[in-house]
Amino acid sequence: MKKVIISLAAVIMLVGGIYYVVTLKPPKPTITIENNTVEVAQGSYCWNGLITSQCVDMISPPDIIKHQEFKPLIVSPGAELKIKFIQKPRENTLGASIWFNDEVENVPLNDSILLVPEE
Repeated sequence: MKKVIISLAAVIMLVGGIYYVVTLKPPKPTITIENNTVEVAQGSYCWNGLITSQCVDMISPPDIIKHQEFKPLIVSPGAELKIKFIQKPRENTLGASIWFNDEVENVPLNDSILLVPEE
């Protein structure tokens, strides 16, 4: 009986440890637009894990693009940019902004879909 309790405690600690490690950072989404997959990089975020919470401040999105050397993807005006995660994010926890040089404009997401500006 003692071996069963020790084994069960070890399994619980192992599963808890894996969950803790997995939830340290937010998941990366898969982003597609006009049947093309868009490259993704981690930006600033706040994340609540099982045991810890953290906010991480990164360089601005334009600087991330320069640093990662992402190639621009030309798309049609008004195209739908679709954001997918392995697990659907909780309601009102996902946001998006469009950067125009030094100006930032928050844009609405409808069911994890961002409409590209007409211009």
